[in-house]
Amino acid sequence: MTTRLETNSPSKSVVIKVGTSSLVTGGKLDLEKVGMLCTTVVAGIESGLAPVLVTSGAIAMGRTRHEALSTATPAARQTAAALGQGFLYSALRERFAELGIETAQLLLTPADLTEPERGAELRPALELMRTLSVVPVVNENDVLGVRNNDVLAAVLSGYLRAGLLLLLTDVPGLYDQGRPLPGGRPRPIPEAVDEVTTIEAAVIGGAGAGGTGGMLAKLSACWIATHAGVRTVIAHAADPSALLAAHRGDPVGTAFPPRPLSVDPPDLGRLWRAFRTPPRGTVVCNPHGLQAVGQGQPVWRGHATGLRGSFEAGDVVDIAGPNARAVARGSVRLAANSLNAPDSLLFHPSDYVQLLESSHVGD
Repeated sequence: MTTRLETNSPSKSVVIKVGTSSLVTGGKLDLEKVGMLCTTVVAGIESGLAPVLVTSGAIAMGRTRHEALSTATPAARQTAAALGQGFLYSALRERFAELGIETAQLLLTPADLTEPERGAELRPALELMRTLSVVPVVNENDVLGVRNNDVLAAVLSGYLRAGLLLLLTDVPGLYDQGRPLPGGRPRPIPEAVDEVTTIEAAVIGGAGAGGTGGMLAKLSACWIATHAGVRTVIAHAADPSALLAAHRGDPVGTAFPPRPLSVDPPDLGRLWRAFRTPPRGTVVCNPHGLQAVGQGQPVWRGHATGLRGSFEAGDVVDIAGPNARAVARGSVRLAANSLNAPDSLLFHPSDYVQLLESSHVGD
């Protein structure tokens, strides 16, 4: 007997992204961890939610197939993903089938969701899956280029106009290492009510070796989803109550409320270009540059008074004022070492997204 999904309300759509460490141990799918994930998904379905699952782990599983795939080259990672994807989905499909849940595999890229023509072709299939009570199991199509499943899940949540993006990981949320509790224990951050840039600084300041990339990627996902109007929660994958608690708005993990915007949210392509990776540097602007940002106009080389970091054309960077406060983030048109002519274009309006309301950009 197939478990039925509630299909009446778009807010019932939830995107659940689960990380590699919450599914895979030693290069093999961990059945205990899979069982925890299934418990979470089933609880959501039984409560009337329509979950879409985004999974990582294919590269970790594929690497165990050949010693040559243990390298960090793009080709090795792409090949490992192509090998591991079949094992990952097959195991998940079998376990969900035992619980009466039918699944369908989707390999996507951000372009499939952000380019209008491609996105329009995908939507009817996803709607039919909802009608048939089929749970989509999504993964980045890494054989075309390895990106990030957290970011893909965020774009997908905006595409679906989901009621929730739940990022499941191996820790119960974010911690502010800079403000420890008595005894030196890290302080949990229950809700990111301040600017996410402040949270990013706390994460960077307290992260140890190897611990920065994963959480910063999740914060990139939070930028995309919250700008798209989707509430986002980072929680522990081993907590079977996380999905229902997060959807109800109960305290769990670290919550990121949708951003209050005075205008329509930016389109998904613009959000993806602006937030797809953590920023690699900063362009410091003069008041005229800040005014251009506040009015959604191009930012030129003549607006820039300083540069921080090393970045290439197309990289994600912050736009800041003289006080170093970031006011926007986006894809820069020129590399840091090639910013010469004052009439060179740094950012087209479609390249960046404001981090502050227009009225506060010049503060």
